[in-house]
Amino acid sequence: MTLRGRLFLLVTLLIITSIPGTAAVFAYGYWQSILERTQHNGMLLTRLLAQSISFNQQMPAVVEDLVSDAVLAQANMVAHLIQLAQKQKVSQREINRSLHHVAAREEIAEIWVTDRQGVPRFWSLPDIDATLSIKSGLTRQPLFRPVLEGHRYTIVTDLVRRDLEGREIYYVGVAMPDRSGMVLIARQPGRSNESTNRIGLKRMMEAVMSGTLSSTSIDTIRVFDDDLQTLAVTSIKGVDETTALTINEHRLLEEVLNTGAPATYLENRQMGDALLGHTQLQVAGPIFGADGLPEGATLVNLTIDMRDSLQTQLALGGGLTVVLLALGLALALPFLNRVVQPLARLTVQTHRLAARNFDADPEMETELTRISTGRRDEVAYLGGALRSMVATLKTYIADLKETTAAKERIEGELAAARSIQMGLLPRDFTPSTGCDLYAVLEPAKAVGGDLFDFFMLDDHRLFFLIGDVSDKGVPAALFMAVTKTLFTTEAQRDSTSVSGIMERVNTALCQNNPEGMFVTVFIGILDVRTGAIIGSDGGHDAPLALRQGGVETIEKKGGMALGLFADVPYREWTIQLAPGEGLVVYTDGVSEAMNAENQMFGSSRLLDVLRGLGPESSARVVTDSVMSAVRGFVGGHPQSDDITLLALRWVPVDSSVRSGR
Repeated sequence: MTLRGRLFLLVTLLIITSIPGTAAVFAYGYWQSILERTQHNGMLLTRLLAQSISFNQQMPAVVEDLVSDAVLAQANMVAHLIQLAQKQKVSQREINRSLHHVAAREEIAEIWVTDRQGVPRFWSLPDIDATLSIKSGLTRQPLFRPVLEGHRYTIVTDLVRRDLEGREIYYVGVAMPDRSGMVLIARQPGRSNESTNRIGLKRMMEAVMSGTLSSTSIDTIRVFDDDLQTLAVTSIKGVDETTALTINEHRLLEEVLNTGAPATYLENRQMGDALLGHTQLQVAGPIFGADGLPEGATLVNLTIDMRDSLQTQLALGGGLTVVLLALGLALALPFLNRVVQPLARLTVQTHRLAARNFDADPEMETELTRISTGRRDEVAYLGGALRSMVATLKTYIADLKETTAAKERIEGELAAARSIQMGLLPRDFTPSTGCDLYAVLEPAKAVGGDLFDFFMLDDHRLFFLIGDVSDKGVPAALFMAVTKTLFTTEAQRDSTSVSGIMERVNTALCQNNPEGMFVTVFIGILDVRTGAIIGSDGGHDAPLALRQGGVETIEKKGGMALGLFADVPYREWTIQLAPGEGLVVYTDGVSEAMNAENQMFGSSRLLDVLRGLGPESSARVVTDSVMSAVRGFVGGHPQSDDITLLALRWVPVDSSVRSGR
């Protein structure tokens, strides 16, 4: 399919997929807007309803306070009138009758006038009930003592339940002007509470029920006390005082009572449920008492049904989306043609360039120039880049041919150097009877700086060495060849002292070492008659002795690497082998072999491998086992250093075996 066809298909797919996507985003936004508006309006409605109910509940207390003030005024008037009547020597019967008329006219339950001990002297009740306070001691109760004893002038009690007839009564007491007793007026509750019923809480809830909030209808309004007992219910779904709360409703009301703040709960939170059906929103608000603490709650259930309005909005939004996308497509096609046509012409020229082996003709250069002219966009840059690429590519191909030829020549020379270096190493591992010897060297590069050598000095003495040059590659290989040649020459010239051989070779290396290279070396001379090895160390790793009872690390006597300083003394010492025992010497490429996790093989793993070998294992088996363990540990990680390993066993002549048996 051409690029133009793909772009047209892409735009078509964008139109097809963007319509439902846009509609879904639009519907989600509209749903969120309706939900947020409904929650806001529901919270306002609940808060207003709760405040109205709180006002209704607090109003009786306000009325009671007003009534108490009025009763106090009445008690004061009665006290002064009684005092005047006593001065005029009015009889008790006349005073009682007057008090009875006053109580009936002012709707006062009882009026009592007592002496200082609280004994009734006058009262408003008929004579048949006058004994009520006398027998029961009502007027002599402790709560009236502050007035009788002159500590207080007035007193207003809370609701008191009289045990004699079971009535609940409030008392207002006033001391007589001359402190000769008190006037006690009793009033019954209930009259002020009737005002609460007259407010019309039920009617107010029904009026709220008839209203709607956009796509929202109010199903149920319920009022609860602080124990979540139903106080009032208004519902269009048959919910009444006996309907139990759901778990979510109970949890919502408890949260409101605990926090003192309104809260909401949405039953169907999935957008699909809300769009295709309806969802329930529950809004609860606290009812505060006179002390400012929640003493009840209101719960409003709202139903959100937005299918009809959503269909209209989706139709309008979908139509607008189609029109805008079609307009965008009409405007985009000319732009697509301006981009696609030059790219198609560039594609043709690219195919021609590949077919001509990147040899551009004048027609191709003219076409590329025409494509780039008059444009300042990426197409012009691409055409100019293609012209520059043709010229650069010709030069690059010529240089690549020369580089490839030089690389092949160098690789051939390195292969030849590797063959020469490996040819310098001894190949016959049977230098003498009485000794089983084997060695291996694996350079990290084509050529390396490790070395080993061994040869017979006479009929019963075997000279061997192992070394590691400080560098790798061709310089290290040349330094290795020089070192090996010097040791061979000096050992054959004078082998009476192993340390003397080390000193003479070190002096020779220091005299002609412009690069400052050095080599660590361990050399030894084995007497195949006695099993004694006279060794000397030049900064090399300590050798390992294969004893009958295990593996022993030979303690070094010290010695500096060769090639650093002339006239450095070297020491020698004797390693005595028993029949069948051997010696293993190696370069640090063995112990420092590294795997992909940058972990080194280490001396401990080398000792574990050697301890796992049998006491009769040949030198070939020893080297093969160590090299196999190193390769298994390293895995596919590239080799970082040259690896060299030499193993020998002293096998006396009477029990000698050939290598590899």
